[in-house]
Amino acid sequence: MRLLLLLTILASKFKKSAATDANFKKFLMGHECKIVVKTKDGKKGKRFIFENGTFSTDSVLDQYDAAMVWANPKIAFNAMKKGKDGIMEAFQNHLVGIEGKLHSFTWFGAAINFVMES
Repeated sequence: MRLLLLLTILASKFKKSAATDANFKKFLMGHECKIVVKTKDGKKGKRFIFENGTFSTDSVLDQYDAAMVWANPKIAFNAMKKGKDGIMEAFQNHLVGIEGKLHSFTWFGAAINFVMES
């Protein structure tokens, strides 16, 4: 439950920035990708869709350009709420994996940093 709440908050930050921040709109232009953040069992997660300079989300977890796959929801929540340091620690401890295109995932990380700083 807490993981889904965290992902919903992140989605709302993306949505607000896409609607109100001219610099974020420029950042989105030319980048089209679908990023999934989910648990290994595929029961919890969210897909973030960046397309034609817009942002949307849905619950389709098996179609993506890149996916962040967490061992379980508790680990995902605790690591993601710590930000970049928590995620890096999870990588080092093999508690999260990346599937798909690394470039898309790297761009998604930059998008997260953009909205968290604004």
